[in-house]
Amino acid sequence: MTMRMGAAAGGASGTVPAGAAARLPEGGGRPPPRQDPDRAAGPGAAGRGRVLIVEDEYFVALASEDTLTEAGFAVVGVAATAEDAVAIAAAERPDMVLMDIRLAPGGARDGIDAAAEILARFGIPSLFATAYADLPTRSRGEQAARPLGWLIKPYAAEDLVAAVAAAVAEARRRGAPSGPSP
Repeated sequence: MTMRMGAAAGGASGTVPAGAAARLPEGGGRPPPRQDPDRAAGPGAAGRGRVLIVEDEYFVALASEDTLTEAGFAVVGVAATAEDAVAIAAAERPDMVLMDIRLAPGGARDGIDAAAEILARFGIPSLFATAYADLPTRSRGEQAARPLGWLIKPYAAEDLVAAVAAAVAEARRRGAPSGPSP
């Protein structure tokens, strides 16, 4: 399944204007995932889907987390590096990962590497959210991580919710494991 989404005309609430997203400092700059049970598991959140967000741009990560939480998804964590993404996926076992491809500058690994490891080790698929969807990047991503789809940045809040809902449904159809590991 391939999803190509663009920004809605005139923008949408919950999105960050182009150029407004600040890149997180090396090492993430953001504490490990927020694990506020009231925020991450609102009414119906588990039924809508458990999502891990991997995004190194602070404002994009924050907007995505808020949008998905308001839409009823349980955001189990937010990571800015490949290493943090793998660790959170191991502990939280989300239905799927919303994965940026280009992560913090200077990092040894990108989102494709992280998605491939998360899929291989835990059977958890990813939806790539990226501005980089050129043919070589797509080819590498498709071969390494068999993604649920591609969400092209910039995107509107409603496009994010629709893409994640479709990705969660596909992940469940594929039989991806869900729920924290014992």
